[in-house]
Amino acid sequence: ESEIRRLRDDRQDSLPTKQNMLAAMHWLTHGAQPGDELFFHYSGHGGRQQDMNGDEESGQDDTLIPCDFQTAGQIIDDDLYTILVHPLPKGC
Repeated sequence: ESEIRRLRDDRQDSLPTKQNMLAAMHWLTHGAQPGDELFFHYSGHGGRQQDMNGDEESGQDDTLIPCDFQTAGQIIDDDLYTILVHPLPKGC
């Protein structure tokens, strides 16, 4: 259980807010070593919003939509790459 982090919209102590989702993603990749196997599953809403840095051919970023998106915003694909992919060591 200490190797699993769950966020759920039916539990006040583990809501999938933007802050909680980003923290859980950082938790997942922190300390990753070659040979580690990481699993990230998202079952929720996704969306698209205007690409602000010009790296998307479509002009749109794909997003994950946290439960507090109306106040905290969406999580864009650039952030997902920065947190979940870029910091991983080779072989992870």
